[in-house]
Amino acid sequence: MKLLFGIDTWGLVGGTERYAAAVVPALRERGFEVDVLCREAVDREFLKSADWNPTLLEESALGSKGLSKAEKRQLDERVRALAPDVIFLQALRNLDALEVLEAIAPVVRFVHDHTLFCPGLNKVHESGELCSQPMGFACLEHYYLKQGCICFKQVQHKNRVLEPMKVLRDRMREIDVNARLSRLLTNSDYMRAELLQVGFHPDQVVRTPMFTDSGTDLRPMGDLPAPTDEFIRASNEHLIFTPARLTLPDKGVDYFLSALAQVRAPFRCVIAGTGPAEEWLRQKALDEGLGERVHFAGWLNEGAIESLYARARMVVCPSVWNEPFGLVGIEAMAHQKPVVAFAVGGIPEWLRHQETGLLVTRCDAHGMALCMERLLQDDALAQELGQGGMRYARENFSKRDHMDVVERELLAAIGA
Repeated sequence: MKLLFGIDTWGLVGGTERYAAAVVPALRERGFEVDVLCREAVDREFLKSADWNPTLLEESALGSKGLSKAEKRQLDERVRALAPDVIFLQALRNLDALEVLEAIAPVVRFVHDHTLFCPGLNKVHESGELCSQPMGFACLEHYYLKQGCICFKQVQHKNRVLEPMKVLRDRMREIDVNARLSRLLTNSDYMRAELLQVGFHPDQVVRTPMFTDSGTDLRPMGDLPAPTDEFIRASNEHLIFTPARLTLPDKGVDYFLSALAQVRAPFRCVIAGTGPAEEWLRQKALDEGLGERVHFAGWLNEGAIESLYARARMVVCPSVWNEPFGLVGIEAMAHQKPVVAFAVGGIPEWLRHQETGLLVTRCDAHGMALCMERLLQDDALAQELGQGGMRYARENFSKRDHMDVVERELLAAIGA
């Protein structure tokens, strides 16, 4: 069976690409012949092996803008030449391209985040409040009469008064086009409910349990950068670790720093990640008196991340937006580490309070501080929650279970 794997960027960039790094080899093991369609290949050797030399269609026109007739024809010809039996799509915002693809072969799409059904991209208002309304008139009302959303507000369109209506119309069209696809897979019950809320049929939307290769031979530990290694070795205090994109307000690292400032037990903390808020967050750490206890490690490769999981006392996921799933959580659980997180989005589906970690009310920095303090001071509790997390992850988030669902839905699409 021939499968075309569609993804925006081919290379190890973020969560979607990490998913590809695990799923594409698993699809090949299950007998699929896989080729790749992407907008940009940042690493043309990504996932190549001695026995696999995939056709890589790099189409730079596959951005969010429409395609010309010539570009549609070229895409159609190139994809038809591969003769896929099914297309497994991860991210593709170009609706013209999607309509070309669905005319060639059945399409199964994995919905990783909110971008399909939120013009603001992450269901967070500019005020920092979470949005609970389905996409529609409420988006325009908030845009024109209130502050708008993080990525859907008046300052972005300046004097183009009608442009938000066009943005919303295009998103509605995107939902209409995706409603014609064979299946939509997604990563949590929270995300499935969001998709149903904007009109997708229950039979079309399938939740499949996520998985991770973290803590296995497929993700070996690697060396840490010298400054990070020196920071950890300089003290025998327990390590708190959080890998997070340094953006505001969604990832909540500002709340995390406020919480750390309230922790009285000894600790060291490493924050791994980069982003536009990094300078501001570094200054906040200094302002909170955390300069000697918090280390910003910057972007780290998978091997270094694995090493930090292994050395940590706990892992903190401080997101204050509705995380679609929160893969970091089950990665930590695979390393037998307790997790502390705010109760948002899909996180409560894997973080069982006082079973796999400790849940905190959204934005409650003081509550997060108390939870971290408990785990720093109570060896037995940290060990108990870590072991519980590993058991729960093995029982509920296995690669086999995930791939069983993916394979079943791909074969069903081909059969239909």
